[in-house]
Amino acid sequence: MRITKGLLVVALGLVLASAATAYTGSYTPGAGITGTVHDLGINGANGMSYGTTNTADTLQRICVFCHAPHNTYKLSPANGGPGAGIGAGPQAGDDFTYLPLWNHTLQSNTVYTMYQNGPGAPQNPTSPNASQAIANGMTPGGTSLLCLSCHDGSVAVNSYGNSAQLARSISAGSATIGPAYVIGKDQYLGNHHPIGFDYDLVQAVDTGIKSADVAYFNGATDYVRNHLYGPGNTVMECGTCHSVHNKGNTGDTLLWIMDTRSALCLTCHDK
Repeated sequence: MRITKGLLVVALGLVLASAATAYTGSYTPGAGITGTVHDLGINGANGMSYGTTNTADTLQRICVFCHAPHNTYKLSPANGGPGAGIGAGPQAGDDFTYLPLWNHTLQSNTVYTMYQNGPGAPQNPTSPNASQAIANGMTPGGTSLLCLSCHDGSVAVNSYGNSAQLARSISAGSATIGPAYVIGKDQYLGNHHPIGFDYDLVQAVDTGIKSADVAYFNGATDYVRNHLYGPGNTVMECGTCHSVHNKGNTGDTLLWIMDTRSALCLTCHDK
């Protein structure tokens, strides 16, 4: 399914807190999640070092860090959920509009400062050089919020599950992501690529952006449109550039294509 391509955890590699080292292994793009930076099931793998008080999953599972088959987060009533007191498992806030059996602990603060390029940039929104993402507004969608639940560094990577689940599927770990991979620290995304904006609205004004129905990643049938989210498939999110399950992509660091000679950037940017 298109919408599952872009989700799950994070958008880059995972490591633990300040004492951890970066992941130095390698994996084959497109070969699946096993052995990648999102394979968190084995203590010490991929730069992860849980320590004696934050043990890895005893079954060396991969999916449980983000997903579980039973009693995961419920949608809020605003998003079609049942409301408090109905059904087992915790209820997510209204901002979480997409919960694919989500099991990882969610961040409490979902208000982020979005991309900023400074007062020296063109301020007239009709200028061909003005940022149309800024002009049209940005808010991380439900898929990106799930990525940020690890990547903003406010929630431990190995904090998952809830009291409605089996004890072996619950972890209150305290191992947060390493600083090199923190995206959205202190809810600040001002110096990161824009997300949470309507690609079509931006492209309609910015002549330097290719149509999502023309630009493609890995062949003439894998258009950028397939990697946009929300109603109408128009919103750019983390998963627009990253394949978090390492499926269908041809680039490393979970990118849909390799950025050799900036090929990833030039997929959308007509420079």
